[in-house]
Amino acid sequence: MTANNNKLFSKANLFQFLFAFFVTAFGIITAYHTAIFGIKLDLAKKAESEIVNQLDKKLSKIEILLNEKLLTKDEFYQFKDQMDKRLTRIEYKFKIKK
Repeated sequence: MTANNNKLFSKANLFQFLFAFFVTAFGIITAYHTAIFGIKLDLAKKAESEIVNQLDKKLSKIEILLNEKLLTKDEFYQFKDQMDKRLTRIEYKFKIKK
């Protein structure tokens, strides 16, 4: 019996320690990945809003140019079709990234 008392850890204590250690390590790793994913998501939202703001500014400039320089109806519809195609491509790219 004295030989067992001289051991620092018994097998049961060792298994409990290892189990607690691995559960704690897994929790830390999970928290780390969750935090990184949250940061990436926030950055993606900011980047997307910046792109939308840039598009809005460009469309506003186009509206100003249309008001300053009169276009024929046919030219306007051609321009509108081109813009629809461009915006559709941009929207498609956004959908692919999601």
